[in-house]
Order: sequence, then C-alpha cells, then structure tokens
Amino acid sequence: MDDETNTMKIAELKAQIERATYDVDVDAVAAAFVSRMLAAHAALRRADVRALLGDSALDEIRAPA
Repeated sequence: MDDETNTMKIAELKAQIERATYDVDVDAVAAAFVSRMLAAHAALRRADVRALLGDSALDEIRAPA
C-alpha cells in the first residue's frame, strides 16, 4: 500500500468518526496499541540478543529454569 492510499483511508476513517457513523471503543484501541507496541519491543529485544550473542543465547534465555 502506498502513502497516498494510506492517507486516503485515514482521511475516510476520520470523516466517518466525525459523522458518528463509526463507533470507537477507546479502551479497545488503547489496549490494542499497547499490545502491539509491547510485541514490537519484545521482537526487537529478541533480535538484539540474537545479533549480539547468537541463537544459542536466545534459546538459553527461553529455556525454563
């Protein structure tokens, strides 16, 4: 998807919200956003460990104590 298409979709969603034809559950949006950010952060941490120490270190970290 290109930037112009994304911009058009975002503009249409904003228009729907302004017309009240689109209900927004702010708690659900916030929970989804936080969940997504935590998942991205965890993925980056795993990538950092793998890059710095290798796959074996990541496997060791994941292993139950």
